Amino acid sequence: MSQERASIRRRGWPGVMLWSILVVSSIVLMVIGLLRSFFIGYTAIPEFVEDARVGSLYLLAGSAASLAAALWSFLRGYPHWVTACVAAPAVLIGGVALVWPYSLLRHIVAVVALPGAIAGIIGGMVDRGYRRT
Repeated sequence: MSQERASIRRRGWPGVMLWSILVVSSIVLMVIGLLRSFFIGYTAIPEFVEDARVGSLYLLAGSAASLAAALWSFLRGYPHWVTACVAAPAVLIGGVALVWPYSLLRHIVAVVALPGAIAGIIGGMVDRGYRRT
């Protein structure tokens, strides 16, 4: 029994807190981008085009932060579902924003992806990166 406990290496709280801050910042950037680019229908009004462009830049930054957090969670040894939940906003929202930049589909996909990222944060905080060696 003591050998089993010795084979578990603890990864501390500072790394978990920095990782969760990265995930929260990706969520915040994506929410700002979604709010900035929210309009119904596309018309060629210059204000809407500029808002959509700036919102897409926020979504791109949020996707990059989400992918970085997913890679970091994989390297820390979190369960695979935590890594998948953290990567979901980048894949779903960022992918839809790249394919259809003027669509409200990215707002609909955000209803699924953002709570998944929050579930990933909770799972990562509970797990804290314990890893068998």
